[in-house]
Amino acid sequence: MRQVRRFAVLIIASLFQVSCVDYELTKHVDQIPDINVHPTVVSFGAMSAGQETGAQEIVIENVGTDRLKIDDIKFQTSFPFFSITSVGDSKLDPGEKTSFILTYTPTTYSSDSTAVDIYSNDPDEPVVEIIIDGVGDAPVIEVTPDSYDFGNIDLGCYEELSLSIGNIGNVDLEIYDLEFFATLPVDFMFDSDETTHGSLPWTIPPSTSLEVVVIYEPLDLLDDSGYAEITSNDPQIPITTAAQVANGSYYGFVADSFEQTGDTKSDILFVIDNSCSMSRNQTSLKNNFSSFINVFATSGVDYQIAFITTDNESFIGGHVISQSSADPVAEVNNIIDTIGISGSALERGLIESYVATSSGGDASNTGTFMRSDAKFVVIYISDEPDGSANYSSMLPSDYSSHLRGLKASSSLVAAHAVAGDYPSGCSGSGTYASFGDGYYDVVQDLGGTFLSICATDWGFQMDALARASMAVQSFNLSDIPIENTIDVQVDGIPDSNWYYDSPLNAVVFTTVPQIGSNIDVMYAIYGECE
Repeated sequence: MRQVRRFAVLIIASLFQVSCVDYELTKHVDQIPDINVHPTVVSFGAMSAGQETGAQEIVIENVGTDRLKIDDIKFQTSFPFFSITSVGDSKLDPGEKTSFILTYTPTTYSSDSTAVDIYSNDPDEPVVEIIIDGVGDAPVIEVTPDSYDFGNIDLGCYEELSLSIGNIGNVDLEIYDLEFFATLPVDFMFDSDETTHGSLPWTIPPSTSLEVVVIYEPLDLLDDSGYAEITSNDPQIPITTAAQVANGSYYGFVADSFEQTGDTKSDILFVIDNSCSMSRNQTSLKNNFSSFINVFATSGVDYQIAFITTDNESFIGGHVISQSSADPVAEVNNIIDTIGISGSALERGLIESYVATSSGGDASNTGTFMRSDAKFVVIYISDEPDGSANYSSMLPSDYSSHLRGLKASSSLVAAHAVAGDYPSGCSGSGTYASFGDGYYDVVQDLGGTFLSICATDWGFQMDALARASMAVQSFNLSDIPIENTIDVQVDGIPDSNWYYDSPLNAVVFTTVPQIGSNIDVMYAIYGECE
């Protein structure tokens, strides 16, 4: 019985031993994921920035015995021109593959490099690095200075800014367009750079530049701003701007003071239109001539008055009216009645005044009417433009030159007119008049008074003509003014009845201040530019 037990124990022990041997022989081997990436170095080379995109497929393979899990794919450093797209499966069984796309899109001239890291559960290689690089070929515009302050520039002066347009890229820069935008009124401008550099487009090779000139010339005291806009083939910045600011300033101020004086003698020649349309106007002249005479009577000016027509250069009736006349107004009325309205429709007032004042004429300085020490005044009254061009090739400027030459000083010569308004005539109170062309030119040239023949108040007209015929009407300034700054006061009261005559550099009154008045003219002057 003991032997049977021992045998059984031995059998069980033997079985146990055999079982242990079999277990060691069939032991389980560990399952491991293993990542394989290719390529791990990517060079995109040189590419045209803004035009080309490079792409490279990156393949990820699981060469292990267990599932590979892709945890993340990211750049080591952020780089705007590189990107990752089309990422495939993140879990790969043994033998499976996936991929993603690396792209390179340069937008400017640059040399770019970075790296991409792939994170996985590979125990031996948890991070795989892919080295990438590329070069962008492009023009790159550089404008210097990109902002500029001209500061304060005196009116009448200007300053120039040299604006440099350079190419700091590695491909030719093409300039397609140049424009300047500014606040109104436009005080900035480009110089004629196409004369210097040729017609657009301009080509600027790498590492070179060209200059354009911006000019600032202030027109007022306002703050000015503007900017140059340059259009080019720079792929990143196709439109580049450069801003400028500036201010206009006055160089200084001048105050001129005058005392209104009168000439002690005046010789006045009236040239009266005697055509059939002048009846109403001649009547108004007669009815209001007393206003003209009264100004002279109260002033004490020694006057002579004579009349001719637009048909005849001879004094009407050979008569001259003076302060010694018994009744000057009545004499004038008789003369105007004699003139009448039966004359030619081709009114030629300028040429008749020219002949009358030429050598041998009734009003010439070779006779007795035009006194050497008196002011000589011509007054034209007509409802039509001057028709002298039908009889002579002389221009209005020739007639004014002739009149100016009658005296040693131009201040002793004046021309006034009562005619149709500038520039299209006038109508009113039963009167119609065409623009007094020709008369207007002579009056303007000589700094005289031009009044409307359609006015209802001929009393005012005659008063103004009388004052203009004896008093100083034009006052020459001591310096060149900035015209819009001129301020005129008569006896301390602002006056607007004047205009600035640039050729004469004078303030000319349309309503002449009374004799004895104090006239102050204040104005800003232009800078003394370097």
